[in-house]
Amino acid sequence: MPNIAGIAGVIGAGVLALFAASGASAQAERLTLGVFPGLDSAESFEVLDRYMPLAQYLQAKSGAVVMLVPVRVPGAAIQRMIEDGTSYKLFFGPPVFAAEAIKKADFVTIAVEQERIRGVFVVKAQSKIHNVWDMTPSTRVAMPSPKLLLAILALATLSQEKIILQPEARRHLDSAEGMLLALDNGVVDVAVMRDRLGQKISAEKPSSYRMAGQTLDGPGFALIAHRSVSEPLRAKLRQAAIALNSDPSPLAVQTRGRLRTSPFVPGQNGEFLALQRMMDTRGN
Repeated sequence: MPNIAGIAGVIGAGVLALFAASGASAQAERLTLGVFPGLDSAESFEVLDRYMPLAQYLQAKSGAVVMLVPVRVPGAAIQRMIEDGTSYKLFFGPPVFAAEAIKKADFVTIAVEQERIRGVFVVKAQSKIHNVWDMTPSTRVAMPSPKLLLAILALATLSQEKIILQPEARRHLDSAEGMLLALDNGVVDVAVMRDRLGQKISAEKPSSYRMAGQTLDGPGFALIAHRSVSEPLRAKLRQAAIALNSDPSPLAVQTRGRLRTSPFVPGQNGEFLALQRMMDTRGN
């Protein structure tokens, strides 16, 4: 188990380093930037190492003091954001988290990844399922955790076609390898995975697997801000996120390399509210 005091020291050191490097005035607005990488297993020091350049870049471009705080338990973070509205002024994280914060904690979208996230339904090559309409409520479907975007998109896609999977037909598995093994062993009829992975598997082993349709798409990782952050400052943060796409400076290059995301575009609250509606109705 990680040493809590050690982690706290790492976090404190990271924040202090950011203060020291900034040269920001004492009057500069202070913004706590929460970051959840979408992996529960990520250690705090790993999150700091990966996202500190982003905090430094946003700080340099906006003039605000940006204090980076890793988040390992997203549910607790959302609850704090709802209850006090001051825990985090900025947040960078996966779309499901952003959708909840926008609906429940008075956050607004600053920027979002340009690339949309979509899943595909993969079946055995000999399967009688050729498209989404061939599926029924009893079709056994392997998918990620119900809290993850691909599962939400898959259920919303089926629901759109009036197909509501029975609870026992939903098989939540952690990895694509596990899903393929379940397909091979006849434990499930369909596996839901990221589109590019499904395309790769189908192309490499066409005699074994094929795709039987795709899910609705959803937004990628997003930078969001609490509504209490002034609009002029939000505009600076948005400009910074967009500038990051092509800025040749060493800090920008380092930030892009650590983030490993697609380019950013201005975000719209509507796409996350639509995702929240999918989350609210999943399984109904």
